[in-house]
Amino acid sequence: MLKALLATLLLAAATIAGAAPAVLAPSRFNDASAVDASPLGTRVPLLLVHGLGGGNEGWENFLRAYQQNESWRAMFKPYSFSYSTTVAEVAQDASAPRTISAVGAALRAQMQAYYDKPMAPPDFGFGKKRVVVLTHSMGGLVARAMMQEQVFADGQRGGDKVLHLITLATPHHGTPLADAAFKLGLQTIAEISGTWPGFIADSAWTNYDSFDMSSAACNSWLAKLNNYAPSTGAYLGKCGSVAGNWQPGFYEKIVAYGARDLQSPDTPYGFGAYKPGSSSSLVPSYAYLHDGLTRSYGNDAVVPFVSAQFDGVAIFRRGEAYSCDHRYIRRGYRQTVYSWKGSYDEWAFCSATVGNSTYTSGSASGYAASGSIFGAAGGIIDTIKTATEAERVLDWVQVAYGALLQPGSSPTSIGLGFYYRYYPATHSYVGVKDGMVYYLGPASNQQLVAVATLANFLAMARAAGY
Repeated sequence: MLKALLATLLLAAATIAGAAPAVLAPSRFNDASAVDASPLGTRVPLLLVHGLGGGNEGWENFLRAYQQNESWRAMFKPYSFSYSTTVAEVAQDASAPRTISAVGAALRAQMQAYYDKPMAPPDFGFGKKRVVVLTHSMGGLVARAMMQEQVFADGQRGGDKVLHLITLATPHHGTPLADAAFKLGLQTIAEISGTWPGFIADSAWTNYDSFDMSSAACNSWLAKLNNYAPSTGAYLGKCGSVAGNWQPGFYEKIVAYGARDLQSPDTPYGFGAYKPGSSSSLVPSYAYLHDGLTRSYGNDAVVPFVSAQFDGVAIFRRGEAYSCDHRYIRRGYRQTVYSWKGSYDEWAFCSATVGNSTYTSGSASGYAASGSIFGAAGGIIDTIKTATEAERVLDWVQVAYGALLQPGSSPTSIGLGFYYRYYPATHSYVGVKDGMVYYLGPASNQQLVAVATLANFLAMARAAGY
């Protein structure tokens, strides 16, 4: 009843606006200029997928940092996926996706088009490359819907096309805020205000932690998405018993970042960088999730920390954005830097360091990324670097040692710390872990052996054009 009333109110409030189709394209800045007009070459495609409360404009500062960082540009080329999320947009376009699952299907269709295109300009197709996907908020569920529910023309599932899914503040278990959208008032925060009700329903809390077993709500779609192999099923509130799906969920490819507290403004008292506080518009929703329920959830004002980190599921890695909120975790924030030379403002990103340390770029035109979730050691860029180097070596190995491996269409998998490929014709494995390349197969008497350093094979791969 509540959901129906919510939908009615949202539809009544819709205004005439231009709806945009779901599109994947090489990223552009907010002024419409190209971020990277060079061919993809040996790099991997990085797909940026936005969530609710805004489109691709929220990636602007990340893309500006990319433009300034040569090592980032050598690793990947960014592509942005855009789709309609508001009532005004979706209601006007009969073909617009109306569920997260449908948006995931649209993402697959757009990716397939790039697999079918030439790699040269102006098409910038993907060739046979696997992608890294960087998402914000509901965009992570869109990517997971593509990975778990969709199949490409070559028979590979969506997750086979992905090296890593990196999620920023994604409601992997949903959010109680979606359940309370009407109760709180839809104008509480922009991330919910005016959103198509189907997306709100798909983001509702799954009750994975038995928080509210009496609720009549059941987010059956997300409950099922969270119970692919190796999950064996679960009991989730009114959803009851959720059967496990025998197909792989690709959870081991997920890197999940979340935040548990809003950002407090710094008080200047000397040289250094001083951050602003989170918007006051986020305080009511933060307080609701932290203090307004029978259980307190650390949160970013939209998504509980445990949901953003996909609590209880075996994933690749979890990360925390310290003293950050749902907006800053993607967009960054404008901070003021004071030095003996004077002061300047610059863009910075949420800290990856306990204690919320500050860091600077050194100039007003810079983007401070070094100590952030993006640039810190072991952070997002390092994760992309490790995966792309492993992929480059694995691509080269299966050609250089084709007679030994007899490769077919072998996707890259992740397990036990390895990036690896399995070749069924010879019952062989080649894997990369901790800077070494390993082989297991008939030539090693089915024993796992280290055959080279990653650096050694990487140099050979680059020399061969990989």
